[in-house]
Amino acid sequence: MLVGPVLCAPPAPATTAASTPATQFASLAGTYKHDFLIGLAIDFNQDMNPVSREEQEIIRRHFNCITPENSMKPQSVHPAQDRWTFETADRLVEFCQSNDMTIIGHTLVWHAQTPSWFFEGENGQPVTREVAIERLKKHIYTEVGRYKGKTKGWDVVNEAISDRGPADTENLRSSPWFNAIGPEFINYAFKFAHEADPQAELYYNDYSIEKGVKHQNSLILLRRLIKEGVPITGVGIQGHWGLHNLPYAELDRAIEDYKALGLRVNITEFDITISGQGGGQLTPSTGGPATTRAQSAGPASRPTTRPGRGFFRPRGPIVPPTPEQLQAQATAYAKFFEIFQKHSEVIDRVTFWGLNDARSWRPGQAPLILDSANRAKPALQAIINAKQ
Repeated sequence: MLVGPVLCAPPAPATTAASTPATQFASLAGTYKHDFLIGLAIDFNQDMNPVSREEQEIIRRHFNCITPENSMKPQSVHPAQDRWTFETADRLVEFCQSNDMTIIGHTLVWHAQTPSWFFEGENGQPVTREVAIERLKKHIYTEVGRYKGKTKGWDVVNEAISDRGPADTENLRSSPWFNAIGPEFINYAFKFAHEADPQAELYYNDYSIEKGVKHQNSLILLRRLIKEGVPITGVGIQGHWGLHNLPYAELDRAIEDYKALGLRVNITEFDITISGQGGGQLTPSTGGPATTRAQSAGPASRPTTRPGRGFFRPRGPIVPPTPEQLQAQATAYAKFFEIFQKHSEVIDRVTFWGLNDARSWRPGQAPLILDSANRAKPALQAIINAKQ
């Protein structure tokens, strides 16, 4: 439960469309430099949708930490057993090193965006458990080893908990890694990452773990990992929320629960949608029925990739947010930042999942603090005003 009132930041001027360049605002990273890192998820693609000079200037001003949105995932860096493609990830690392920015690797083990070769042997038959473990080890050793000393930490295992199930178990989803190795795939992943870079912080990352049954599942999983000596540093709460789904009190309690386990906390994929689904679902921008990642991916071993800049492109013209919606979003961002500050002793970073609405994986839902033209929405000033 929240202790004391959650103070709202002074309202920012509401506008139908954002109008002020983001570079004219105080630095977010500078504003919260004594609290936690202010992160951003982006990829430094060379041919498709490259990061512009204007965007690079915004990144330098407001952020001090970068997570690769896709370019370090297995499908991107290890598309075939004998082929590695590090070029895009290397560009991100070079940009961060040139600008004194922290790097968080993302992600080593996930049920999506992982090519099927990891789990297939001759004639397409499933590999043995021993082969799957060896392939996992080689993948992690190679990728983590390449960036050893350059990354602060890694989202080691991503979204291993199922969306539906009982509250008294770990409730791990039936993923290719689970099917090939069993629940110990999580142990092995953290073990191999620690061996490859003993200084790197290692996180378990998931969505909707701040509330309900899935939060209880996460506590059972994390307690087991800690008991078994798994080298886990912290937990990443993704923070894909929406104006219809603002779990302030639940988040506050969840952070306390993770703190009680001796774990650090990161807000890893922060955005607040104005309309449609706000959780971790693969949901069209039109706000259609929610579809879980497991349901949408087809056969478990089939690789899935995010087309373009998001899972789904908007259908038809995007309706601009109203001034009232922009103000509600600004207020929500500010309230969350007040909770983050309350727990700044255990929160290491807050990472926005995208630079602007055009680059968001939910471009039709206006989820970020900059609009599609890199102009500040009321949320930017509200977050700055929320600094206590």
